Amino acid sequence: MITVRGRTETTLVVKKSRFIGLVCRVSNEAEAQQALDERRRQHRDARHHCFAYLLESGAMRCSDDGEPQGTAGQPMLEVLKRSGLTDVLVVSTRYFGGILLGAPGLVRAYTQSAADTLEAAPKVELVPCRVYNCTFDFASWARVQTPLTQAGYVADDVSYTDAVRVRFLIQQDMENRFLNHVQNLTQGQAVPEYMGDHMMERGI
Repeated sequence: MITVRGRTETTLVVKKSRFIGLVCRVSNEAEAQQALDERRRQHRDARHHCFAYLLESGAMRCSDDGEPQGTAGQPMLEVLKRSGLTDVLVVSTRYFGGILLGAPGLVRAYTQSAADTLEAAPKVELVPCRVYNCTFDFASWARVQTPLTQAGYVADDVSYTDAVRVRFLIQQDMENRFLNHVQNLTQGQAVPEYMGDHMMERGI
């Protein structure tokens, strides 16, 4: 799944109207609504907060928020669909500049605002992973750290106390290979403990 990292804003000015674009990741409709409510609080004086979101679950929604029907939310949703991104909310907050844009002008402006903000947003791939905790003595960790890293296993967190405790994020298709690799490298002394599933970010 491809989505965005963090929050990204852009500003587009069309005939004195300002369109402030926002893109952020949301995992469900409640998070999308929360982000919209926050946006409205941040820009209380804005005339419109048009938006679209598309979730991995297939849920989607868009709103013209008082603009003429079909001139804002739907064009923004179409841009979002074409982007190939999911779990994404895009908002365009408009401060009216005193000049009417007409329906075609509004469609162009909201389309451009959404496209600019989506293009500017950093993209990441979310990869399903297994989380394993593993404890090594210091000598063993010094011996296995490089081979495990070179094999592509992600040591997400490493703590040094009386021993070395490592939290690994392992892609699901690499799980059996990882378990066998650790067993062979440590002669069975280190036994990875399965802790659950996780979605790991990978930059693209």
